[in-house]
Amino acid sequence: MKSNIKVKKPNKNKIILSVGMIVKNEEKHLDNCLSALKKLLDRVPSELIIVDTGSTDKTKEIALKYTDKVYDFEWINDFSAARNYGLEKAVGEWFMSIDADEYLDEDCEEMVKFFTMPEVNQRYNSASFVIVNYASMETTKSVVDEFLAPRLVRLGDGVCFHDKIHEWLPQPNPHGIFSTKFHHYGYTFEDQEVLERKGERNVKPIMEEYKRDPNNLRVLSQVCDATCYNKFFKTYEEKERYYLEYLEEARKLIHAPYSYGAFVKSAKFYINMDKNKKALKILDEILSYDEVKKSVVVVTIYHLQAIAYINLDDYEHAYESVKNYIKYYKDYKDMKLDIVELRFCTLYGLTEYDYEEKHMIAARCANNIGKYSEALEYLGKVDIEEMKFAHLRLYLNILRDLIEKTREYKHAAICYKKIQALEDDDKTGLILFLMEQYYMAHPHERLDFAKELVKTGVKGKYIDLMKFVLDDFDEKDISKQLQSFVDSIERWEDGYSEALYLALKHNVDIKIPIERMNSKQMRDNLELISQAHSDYTETIVNYYNVDDYTDSIKRLYWFVTSFELGVPRSHVLKRESKEIFFDTFVLSLSDYVMNVYNPELLNMEDSIVMPELHRFGYYMTLAFTAYDEGNEIVYIRMLKEALKICESMKNVVSYYLSEFEKTLK
Repeated sequence: MKSNIKVKKPNKNKIILSVGMIVKNEEKHLDNCLSALKKLLDRVPSELIIVDTGSTDKTKEIALKYTDKVYDFEWINDFSAARNYGLEKAVGEWFMSIDADEYLDEDCEEMVKFFTMPEVNQRYNSASFVIVNYASMETTKSVVDEFLAPRLVRLGDGVCFHDKIHEWLPQPNPHGIFSTKFHHYGYTFEDQEVLERKGERNVKPIMEEYKRDPNNLRVLSQVCDATCYNKFFKTYEEKERYYLEYLEEARKLIHAPYSYGAFVKSAKFYINMDKNKKALKILDEILSYDEVKKSVVVVTIYHLQAIAYINLDDYEHAYESVKNYIKYYKDYKDMKLDIVELRFCTLYGLTEYDYEEKHMIAARCANNIGKYSEALEYLGKVDIEEMKFAHLRLYLNILRDLIEKTREYKHAAICYKKIQALEDDDKTGLILFLMEQYYMAHPHERLDFAKELVKTGVKGKYIDLMKFVLDDFDEKDISKQLQSFVDSIERWEDGYSEALYLALKHNVDIKIPIERMNSKQMRDNLELISQAHSDYTETIVNYYNVDDYTDSIKRLYWFVTSFELGVPRSHVLKRESKEIFFDTFVLSLSDYVMNVYNPELLNMEDSIVMPELHRFGYYMTLAFTAYDEGNEIVYIRMLKEALKICESMKNVVSYYLSEFEKTLK
């Protein structure tokens, strides 16, 4: 397309680049934005024009540190009007528009060369650069998406912004594309309520444009985006209407700008609405056009296709979609695909985070269809060093599923070795948690699991624990070595609960581990042990010496909790052991309650505010006191009241009631 803009002749003394911005209350972004931009402005003959539309914070003060061209403009609900006010003051050969929450990348050499070499920039009349959207500022792996922003135009007669909302500059050909990036962090600072208010502000002008030009693909694209605001588009049918209209218009000019976006947006809409078969039908339709496979949009198509198939539990087809996604993603990164569509539609699946995730999804699909070696191969291609926690959890869950199906436990040890090398306690804790959960959940595999992990030769505390498991199975005396081991563990939230079980079983002192745990860690470890080992109740009856655990509230809490969790399996105990178990539990619980609460303030009426178990302990104290005083009626009544309070303690109360009945006979 031939440009109708009058091209200005280059002049070394003239400004080449005018950068224009509109701002309002942007103090949290503006300094970072302009300091990043300065490295470009310092190397190119340029000017910075900032139009303030009513700031009440320090925005203008910050702006004046970088430019004296700061202007006030009364806001009239028209973005183009505000931007055109600044554009009218521009004297550069080129005009670039940016927002305050967009930060120019460190590498801007490409732009510098473009604007300082007339023989290059004279070839073009407009250009786009890459904007990278982030979900947080913590890591580059929080990228949500990337798109091409057509924000640069050669200035000439009649060049101006159009439309009140989603304003745009003309983009006459030849159009250049920069690989230079601007990093957009604006959404990371806004809460959901603010974002919704901004979105709702945009709906009215968008719908006004739609009424004026209902067949315009760009406008239809914006209307579809606006349907996410349920305040204005309440039902599924109201929303679907605009996607169908968009698709109808797109089919008439399938390769026109914004046409591919109709298929992408509609498919994503149907996936979000759990209409996955409808989404797949639309994706199949766009894949029937040969030209699509030359465009970056094909990456998004296979990305969405894989999601839809997985939602339908169709892992065979999902696997094929993911493999196609990976193939075309590589083509995109190798610049073998046309990226012009990035100017007209937000595309999904283009980030490194997406690519990493798809390898894990490929592994998951392969695992589900019995292609275990391929699943392992895909997992092996993922670099866990920089992996975010959400992906690490996914990775480990897939690894767990793979191990469960193949019984090749060595892969857990290999993964453990990789994660240990990162020297990241939290990530190490995650793999330890995975191994512990697997070990505990598969009682008939524990011996083989331990053997295979030890056989790998991998070093680490969890492998040492598996050695203790093997020695215990062989009935070796491991008490001394186990004592050193449990005393050396610093983080008891990390998957070493089996060490506590072995310590109880081998009569090892666990006072140091108890001191290193908080109440949640104590309970979590004890719950896991009690659920995983059928001999748990017998083990604690044989282990404890009450006097060792009554000298601190913390130890007493551990002691009481360990007995509490043994109650559900107390029926397996012999009569003598039951007596020891229940008497020890009730007396220690009573002791705990009387230490935690002021005995002088305790009464039945106020006890209702106590936690259930503590209240149970209080009533059991009243029952035992009544029994010691020979008041059998009150004893029975308090036992029954205790049972009403805490149904889970039925075994305890039933024992004492049955014992009392025996005395009557």
